[in-house]
Amino acid sequence: MDKLFLGISSHVVCLSKETGEQIWKTKLKSSSITNVYFEEDNVYAYSGGHLFCLRADNGAIIWKNTLKGFGYGACIIASETQNASVISSQISAQQAVAASTIAATTATQSGS
Repeated sequence: MDKLFLGISSHVVCLSKETGEQIWKTKLKSSSITNVYFEEDNVYAYSGGHLFCLRADNGAIIWKNTLKGFGYGACIIASETQNASVISSQISAQQAVAASTIAATTATQSGS
């Protein structure tokens, strides 16, 4: 595979691993965290309380699920082919983002 997929600033971005150049980007729902997971020819992304399935070759949205009733919190994406260490790494990353957001909010409120 010659592509790298990033979840960043409410987008999924596809980069060339060889050159680092952007191949495509797709805007999703606004969110502070955009998780991505690649499997076969699809990229699955969670952003703004919605789950999206995108084509890995061009970023076109195939489908989306509003995940009605689940809110807008953090989401871990996994499949039967993903190993536990990858899932653990995703959880740790999300916890770090949540902790830094809480710390920034607390510091802002303390300074007011």
